Amino acid sequence: SLNESFLSDKVIVDVGGGYGDFVTALKESIPTIGQCYCLDLPDVIADAKETVPVGNKDDDNKPTLVAGNMFDPTTIPLCDVIFTKHVLCDFSDEDVVRALKSFRKALADSKEGKVVIMDAALPNSDDLNGKWNAAVSFDVLLMLSGRRGERSRLEWSNLAKKAGFVLENVLATSAVTVDLAVLSLESP
Repeated sequence: SLNESFLSDKVIVDVGGGYGDFVTALKESIPTIGQCYCLDLPDVIADAKETVPVGNKDDDNKPTLVAGNMFDPTTIPLCDVIFTKHVLCDFSDEDVVRALKSFRKALADSKEGKVVIMDAALPNSDDLNGKWNAAVSFDVLLMLSGRRGERSRLEWSNLAKKAGFVLENVLATSAVTVDLAVLSLESP
């Protein structure tokens, strides 16, 4: 579902994308992707604009940097796919639902809108059976450092449903701290 043919011609927003490194790399690896935006807090975007050359007519791979707030849907460009990496793990369940509802509004005009959450997806508790799991160990470290922590597949599914999405799939990656939780718009 998250392949080159699906992403072709899609408008992409990276929420919490810092200086735009992820969407730049994505656009370079899949040149057929449509417009790319990097949305972050105003201070981050101001620094990024001073530090990183931004998109212009001569360089289609650079994203358009957008100052905004994931909780304010009016600041998120209308799009087809939203990516967010290591952002939602820092927020309470209530705030995650609020952010997802905001994302849903930004995807309102898309027939195949998706949100891709790039965080570690923990196994459901029944799936552990006493086995060591690197993602669970990472989650413990997050909690000890004062961050909120990662969520299980079941938790992502429940939060997605509250915001009008369904958990389509969780794709494992080679990185312990990154799985791809793919949310699709729930049919009306």
